[in-house]
Amino acid sequence: MSIQSALGRPTHELRATIALRTARVVFRAIGVLLAIGALLAPQSSYAQQTSPEFNIDDVPVPAALPSGLFGAGSYEENCAPCHGVEGMGDGPTASQLPGPPTAFADPDAVWDQSPAQLFHTTKFGRMAAMMPPWQNELSDAMIWNTLAYAWSLHTSEQETVQGQETYEVSCANCHGDTGAGDGPDATQPLQDLSDPAYAMAMSQADWTAGWQEAHPEIGEEWTDSERRQVLEYVRTFSMVPPWQATAEGNGVIRGTVVQGTPGGTEAGGAVVTLESFVDFQPLAVYSTTVGVDGAFEFTGLAVDPDTTNPSMVYLASVTQDGVRYSSPITTLTTEQPEAEADVTVFGVTDDPSSLVLDRVHWIIDSQPGALVVLQVLEVGNTGDRTFVGETVSDVDEPVTVAFHVPADAVEISFENGALGERFIQVGDLIYDTTPVVPGSGTRQIIMQYALPFDGDSVSLEQTFEYPVSTVNLLVADMPGLEVDIPGLDPAGTRDFNGSPFRVWSAADLGLEPIVINLTGLLRSGDVDPRAVQGATSTSSPTAPYEPWMAWLIALLAVVSLGGVLTWSWKNGRFDSSDTPESLGAQRQELLRSIARLDDLHALGEIGDSTWQAQRAQLKNRLLEIDGQLAQGGRSRH
Repeated sequence: MSIQSALGRPTHELRATIALRTARVVFRAIGVLLAIGALLAPQSSYAQQTSPEFNIDDVPVPAALPSGLFGAGSYEENCAPCHGVEGMGDGPTASQLPGPPTAFADPDAVWDQSPAQLFHTTKFGRMAAMMPPWQNELSDAMIWNTLAYAWSLHTSEQETVQGQETYEVSCANCHGDTGAGDGPDATQPLQDLSDPAYAMAMSQADWTAGWQEAHPEIGEEWTDSERRQVLEYVRTFSMVPPWQATAEGNGVIRGTVVQGTPGGTEAGGAVVTLESFVDFQPLAVYSTTVGVDGAFEFTGLAVDPDTTNPSMVYLASVTQDGVRYSSPITTLTTEQPEAEADVTVFGVTDDPSSLVLDRVHWIIDSQPGALVVLQVLEVGNTGDRTFVGETVSDVDEPVTVAFHVPADAVEISFENGALGERFIQVGDLIYDTTPVVPGSGTRQIIMQYALPFDGDSVSLEQTFEYPVSTVNLLVADMPGLEVDIPGLDPAGTRDFNGSPFRVWSAADLGLEPIVINLTGLLRSGDVDPRAVQGATSTSSPTAPYEPWMAWLIALLAVVSLGGVLTWSWKNGRFDSSDTPESLGAQRQELLRSIARLDDLHALGEIGDSTWQAQRAQLKNRLLEIDGQLAQGGRSRH
């Protein structure tokens, strides 16, 4: 087994990655603001509560060394809205607090605070400062990991390395290389500095006082900065900063490469790649060769210390006939350090007859003089071979999925590709060029476009190249709007962020076209009444929140913070190619979608099963993009 590590990134790169995800913090800030509002509300039960006094007996000793790498994502989601992405105390909700939140980037802010005190505050809250308790949201292990990341914000890899150099010269001979008190010059038993029960109770100030009492002569010529560097290095014995994370452990992933096509090529001798990610950040890439029986095994893998909400995931993949096939997402924890991750591969075909549209989703909004359409096609393959494309006129390469757009559509763009690259347009037909593997909804296409019109009415006809199983349609409501869609069943109105949407659906549509007739639209130059303060909806919410809405609404949140689409998207949020730059942009959009989905779940708008299923879909796409970024760009599957 070979390994290519993604570790060793400089601190500024790791923090820059978090900074690039600030948009997600904004979404999360909505939920934090709601929590703060609840704390401030006069009748709130929280407002009547007081936080318990610090008692170290209430603080559990970490079962495993807290890891800053494992806590980075939790800090970003749960702490950065107040404390700031860089720990400067300048998060988007900080101004709503009665006083400034702790600035973790300031070494003096935590100088007198032990990790145990910080844990106690995080778990049980500090009501006087509007700090909510996180004990019902985060496990003890995740709180420790989050604190490990927060602690790292006031120091750096360079500082701890400099502290290590000084420690090894002046301290290790007695205290030992790992702080265990077992150095060759130790003349009496010394405190184990790496003991988590001891270290969590000691602040940097406590260590400084003990140092001065035990041997003030050591380091008396050092600067204050040099002494602090040594203490920061000592802290790494009991709390691992993100730049010291390891990709090794006792984890094991076994699997089999299964041939899903009868008579297909056996996988013996193929190369399996295993990628690990922590909060969507690449950690390491491994590879091994498949045995003659199709079996493979990876050993010595890192495991996630958080058994309830693991942030580390693994993804195994095999490339055959130019198509990349992946396993389901796999997790390893301290309680379950072994897992199975089978990968199914298929033969290939140029016959499109097995393609179907399992689900077609639409969001349609109207602006003065134009419609804005967001469309999601979930393409399935009912055969037992991967469809890799067929040759068509006017296109130089094989194409796969074909779909129609209105002839007058403008600003056509995609969440995961671009016209002229992955997608090719010939007249009113657009072709995808990526393979479609067997299964339901294995290929997803997300497209948005604008459709200008004259007058106040539009008739939009959509035809299909493949049988359609399910159609779901949301139309943004507005005063005076009339909608007629023959063949689709109206399902009432659903309110989202104060914006009402009318809902239609249909099943087993086959190849029947859909005609959407809209009248009472805004003419070019009209004022949108929804933009006027105090404008009211013409309908009230009546439709239940169906599972598919979570996915569609998450996309809506990506392309519009306010819940109302605008059609003049010259920069095209979804207009992106598969270059590293555009993949990075897609990655940020997916993180926003996940954050918005989390907010919907936290607000009770969607249930646990729907939230988990849709979040898994978004995570899968995110991991696919991370894999492409790790490979430097475009991937065919």
